[in-house]
Amino acid sequence: MMKRYFSIVLGGLTAMLSLVGCYEDKGNYDYRELDVVSIDTVETGIQSAYSLMRFDHLRLAPKVYFNGELVDDNQEVPLDYQWTIFSSVSGSGANSVIDTIGNQRVLDTVISRTAGSYLVQLVAKNRHTGVCQFFRVPVSVSEVLDGGWMVFYERADQPGTSDLALIHNPWTKNNVTYDRIYTNLYETTNGELLEGKPVRCLDIAVSMAAGNNYVGLCTDRTLVGVSENAIEKALQFKDFFHEAPATEAPIWYGEHGSGVMSGQSSEVLINNNQVYTNTYVFSAAEGRTTRFGVAKFGEEVGQLAAWNAEIPSTLNYGVIVYDQTYHRFRYAPFNGARLEKFGEQDMEQAAFDVNNTGMELLLADWGRGSSQGNGLLPYDYLLMGKGDQRYLAVANFSTSSPEDTEIGVGLYPLNSLCPNITAATTFAASHVGSFVYYGAGQSVYTLAYDSGLPATEAWTAPSADEEVTCVRIMKYYHGTIYGLGRVPQSDNLVHIATWNDKTKEGHVYQYLINPASGILETDSHYEYVVPGRVKDMAWKFTLQ
Repeated sequence: MMKRYFSIVLGGLTAMLSLVGCYEDKGNYDYRELDVVSIDTVETGIQSAYSLMRFDHLRLAPKVYFNGELVDDNQEVPLDYQWTIFSSVSGSGANSVIDTIGNQRVLDTVISRTAGSYLVQLVAKNRHTGVCQFFRVPVSVSEVLDGGWMVFYERADQPGTSDLALIHNPWTKNNVTYDRIYTNLYETTNGELLEGKPVRCLDIAVSMAAGNNYVGLCTDRTLVGVSENAIEKALQFKDFFHEAPATEAPIWYGEHGSGVMSGQSSEVLINNNQVYTNTYVFSAAEGRTTRFGVAKFGEEVGQLAAWNAEIPSTLNYGVIVYDQTYHRFRYAPFNGARLEKFGEQDMEQAAFDVNNTGMELLLADWGRGSSQGNGLLPYDYLLMGKGDQRYLAVANFSTSSPEDTEIGVGLYPLNSLCPNITAATTFAASHVGSFVYYGAGQSVYTLAYDSGLPATEAWTAPSADEEVTCVRIMKYYHGTIYGLGRVPQSDNLVHIATWNDKTKEGHVYQYLINPASGILETDSHYEYVVPGRVKDMAWKFTLQ
């Protein structure tokens, strides 16, 4: 049977060939071989796999052959190149997105993806035939964004939006030897712009456990929380609340209480002229488990200042704010809903009346207090204005209670002592020494307020086109972290940010300082370019 079947098939094929042989082909055909494209990595230095830290450079230069000839990038060949990066594991979220990272034969780019396992792929496509050749290499990315110095700025290329930079160097992060700045971290990580001009950045340490804290990024249009180690958006505005207000118009985001007494603290938000607090207990393991409740209320509350008293270390206050309209401080108890007035002040002893200062609050910081230099009991230092007159007011909200009669502990007239004080745009108080910095125009000035001596020019921008926008001393609000000695160069480092409107660039300068006098050590410093106008800077919490 098998033999018969074979004979039938053979007979059929013979007949078909006979028919073909009888057909007269009058066509005119031009046959040519297809172009051959190949990718070779031999002797190119390309590894079989890569392990990188986030924001490291990756350079890959494979050999590409076109019809057997090594491609010279200067010659004309019909090839298009596309390098992409995508997750090597299935999943969702930002890491699952396929990003194009290059369009040349040689890839030389920064890998900005968050921690994970990826494939980097080259596609070489013949634009005449559409035929493609592929090359892939595994890339493992690790995070490096724990700790460091945060810089919050308005984007120069996207006015009206904000972004975050992070500086790592031996002065801002313990146990590192490298020097690096990471910019535009929010957009790079989340694939979106952060709407609004910057107000404040703050790492709220609600937990000692790594990975359980969020950095709050507050703009004049919203508040978001990003993860400490990856800067991935984890909290939208509504996620901070049990029931979010309809209007997103923050003017301030801060901390209240240093976690010293029973580990109890609050985060504070002033939004649409309403005060919200979220009381939490500093925990060894738990992260954020509570949210903002209802807004505080009180009689005749005017326009609130963009400020709250951050470091009271007693449980006498839950929040302290300043009413610009009626020139007075107001407080609410821990877990209290009402903004209340302080007790009557003894004006023979108090430096000023916290219930009626007669001044506007312009700038503020916390600094040296009754317990000198231990990070636990600071005072609030407030640059106040009354018309063209300027004053430095010092208030004790740490060891006082609402009934104390001498909460205002100091008041210093500044106009005769401080050059350009009416032009001051930024202010920082020492936690150790009896001095404050203020920035005005091109310069940063130091005032030893207890000395009675005039302020001195501590620093001047290297360019006449730079204006000082922000000055911050290296310190941290949380007393427990201070006590553990985890803040690098604590009280011994100043950060100065400037803006050049001609070049549309920001700069950050860092100098070690004498913590008692504020004198800058100018033998060495760090300098960085920031792609925007800096509004705020702060240390990012880490126990490393």
